[in-house]
Amino acid sequence: AAGETFSFTVVGMDCAACGPPIVKTLSAIDGVKNAKVDFKSQTATVELPSSFDKQKIRTALTNAGFESVFPGEDRKEIQPPAGDIVKTLDIMEYRDDRRSEIAKTLASGKVTVVDFYGEWCGPCRVLETRLQQLMVGKKNLAMRRVDIGKWDNEAAKQATREFNAEALPYIRVYDARGKYVGSVTGGMWDEVLGMIEKAER
Repeated sequence: AAGETFSFTVVGMDCAACGPPIVKTLSAIDGVKNAKVDFKSQTATVELPSSFDKQKIRTALTNAGFESVFPGEDRKEIQPPAGDIVKTLDIMEYRDDRRSEIAKTLASGKVTVVDFYGEWCGPCRVLETRLQQLMVGKKNLAMRRVDIGKWDNEAAKQATREFNAEALPYIRVYDARGKYVGSVTGGMWDEVLGMIEKAER
């Protein structure tokens, strides 16, 4: 049987630099051929064999820090919570370019995710939305976001030199007693959830 050409939306692909890693991710999936992306329309197109399991595409993109919306889907779980709900969450942002006194920013009695991000980073926004959605159902979770700008300030130096962050998104997870549990680079959602679960133990 003939295969099909399949087009879908990639959430978090909002600059030309996002294109090559997405093409590489899609091309590495067994059976996927001729992966192409258009970052302006946030779409990807691939050729698939008949009866291909499209969940493989979703899993691979999620692990690369992006999200996918297939034709006909309305994925509410990857949309940000309403503004009035976000205001109730324990989130603090640090945008002053300075290095953070992490111990002083941690939320007492809660698991704290320290999220180093850049405004220009699509996967950072995908991860922020996922964390917000998770926090709606978990009152024991706090988020501290540190803007590293364009890698040109003290916050960025702290992330790279002190914490050895190699790429964004980069998070550090601390348990409710303020003890460092671990870090995740690249927004791999399964790893993020695993790290938060470890911190809750």
